[in-house]
Amino acid sequence: MDTPTKMEIETALSARLPNCAVSCAFNPEGSLSVTVTAHDADQFTIVNIKRAHYHGESGINRLIREILEEMVMSRQSSRRSSVG
Repeated sequence: MDTPTKMEIETALSARLPNCAVSCAFNPEGSLSVTVTAHDADQFTIVNIKRAHYHGESGINRLIREILEEMVMSRQSSRRSSVG
């Protein structure tokens, strides 16, 4: 089965986050980095994603879900640290 392309990941993530700019880049070792930027300039980046772990449409859906979960956890963590 095929690993997701840069365009497939950007398109799928953009559909789930329509108010954000999404960009993907391939790293020299073959991994993927994803950057999501909100209109209020908040930015979230995940690096070293192993595309080979995500196959077909179900793999893209799982990858997108994992990215969204990481974004939520990061946001909650930053809110907790700014309160304390």
